Amino acid sequence: MTSAEQLKVYALGGRRMVYVRKGQGDGLQAHLGSRGFPTGVPQSQGSGLDRLELERHADVRGAQAALDDWPR
Repeated sequence: MTSAEQLKVYALGGRRMVYVRKGQGDGLQAHLGSRGFPTGVPQSQGSGLDRLELERHADVRGAQAALDDWPR
């Protein structure tokens, strides 16, 4: 993936990923976890973004709703 939109759930096969501005990954990880969407540890992408991977086959619409509710 050459470019990614922040705070959008990407469904690639069974994988679910979210990108957020670098340095905000930990806060987003806590928010998603509190909403029932645990993620792995944020990974820096070197492009000014952090990537979080949700559980395999996580509900895309539910995860997107949790992202939309994240206070930024």
